[in-house]
Amino acid sequence: MTTKVRVPGNALALGGWRGQMEILGDVLRVVGEDPTNQLEIDCAQVKRCSFNSNNGLWAFRMKDGKKLYLQTSGLILSADRSEAGRAATESIAGLLAKHGVRGFSV
Repeated sequence: MTTKVRVPGNALALGGWRGQMEILGDVLRVVGEDPTNQLEIDCAQVKRCSFNSNNGLWAFRMKDGKKLYLQTSGLILSADRSEAGRAATESIAGLLAKHGVRGFSV
């Protein structure tokens, strides 16, 4: 399954770069429209996370202390409001639950 996402550089759902995300096992792999932009998030390495259902913004705190952001599907602002976007959001939530990641929803 692939879906459109946005990778913001901070906790705002604006800016950043757009790309296609695919889920490979426990890894979220994003390749940008510009192929030099790439991001991989191993869900087994996520310490905690939050999800804003209004704008679809995920904030991940990794076990090594890094913060990563990813925007998928939300109610008002979204990177992808299609069925594939909503399915990807559910898949991410399922992967994080599988690894016992503590998180909260806004």
